[in-house]
Amino acid sequence: MLLSSCYSHKKAVQSSLPYSDKINWPEGYKPSESDFFIHNEIDIKASPQVVWDIFINAAKWPELNKKAEGIKLVNSPDGKLNSSSVFIWSPAGKFTSTIKEFKPPYNVAWLGETDNKKITIYNAWMIIPTKEGCKVVSDESQNGPKTKLEKIFAPNMVRKDLKNWLIRLKELSEKQSNN
Repeated sequence: MLLSSCYSHKKAVQSSLPYSDKINWPEGYKPSESDFFIHNEIDIKASPQVVWDIFINAAKWPELNKKAEGIKLVNSPDGKLNSSSVFIWSPAGKFTSTIKEFKPPYNVAWLGETDNKKITIYNAWMIIPTKEGCKVVSDESQNGPKTKLEKIFAPNMVRKDLKNWLIRLKELSEKQSNN
């Protein structure tokens, strides 16, 4: 059997330090406890507030991430995430996601699950001020039987999707900062 690529859970966990240690992971979702863990980060030459304002506008996520097309915010008439947001979307099957942490303009995290609970995720985003703007960190822990298959057959798919989301966030944030 030919696997699509090599994946090391231990290496992903190590690459996330020290950032992942600052996340309030729910039980079973700490990177070392999860079935699958993805870490991405990017430096952005824009203020944390500019990045935050773009990122929390979930109604516009399809401009940042094609897999967010069709996103529906259950309790957010302005299309922006808030501390009690619930949203339904289909990044890899239909997910219902609930905000679990919301600390403007630095941290947002949500717990998402498919209807059949074949995948559950905890996705945490941190915006860390730097001299030239900020660093955005995206850490995602996944659990469930479908996750185990994804880890074997498509380990780079989610990492690449999140990386592309970060790249697009960088482009829009830096463009807005330059205007």
